[in-house]
Amino acid sequence: MRTLLLYIVLSAPFFSTEAQILDGTLDVTGLPNFMQSFEDVIKEAGLDDSTLGFESEADANLISFILNPVLIVPSSTVCTGNIFRYSLYIHTENSPENVKISARTTSNSGIRFPASIPYDLLIIKPLGPRDLQPTNGGNYIEIPNDGTQAIKILEFVGCRTDIPIQFRIEASALAPAGVSNFNISYTIVGSVL
Repeated sequence: MRTLLLYIVLSAPFFSTEAQILDGTLDVTGLPNFMQSFEDVIKEAGLDDSTLGFESEADANLISFILNPVLIVPSSTVCTGNIFRYSLYIHTENSPENVKISARTTSNSGIRFPASIPYDLLIIKPLGPRDLQPTNGGNYIEIPNDGTQAIKILEFVGCRTDIPIQFRIEASALAPAGVSNFNISYTIVGSVL
């Protein structure tokens, strides 16, 4: 009995760590820069800029998510052996009033990391194919200006790099004039379902 109890006490920490999704790194590169030239401004009375809007480059931000190395095991090996479903949520902070900021990406954009793994060869893939699925079919999704209401803009299976995010701004005539700086926050959530 004493031996069994000792075995349970010594093995319990290993079982509890196995139940957690591994740590990863979310890397965001690029900076969306929105400048509206005089030619882009509404020139007709009665029209509002929110009907037109203007877009950033298609790859204004590049998002990458990979699992962190474990001791001497590199990220590529950790990503090969640990497949999870990831959802990317986004929200803004301090965006100006009467300005609608939206984001989108395209289906299966970005690069699988590593490019090919044994999971890809499975006939039945428990989490589905290692693809990227944008929310709303790749159309623009309005980003809330509230961290408690972050919205999902994409979902992917396995590690992925260089996912392009494009932004659009639609400013109302009621929006304050001048330069505005705001933060775009990203949150990634992993699951085994």
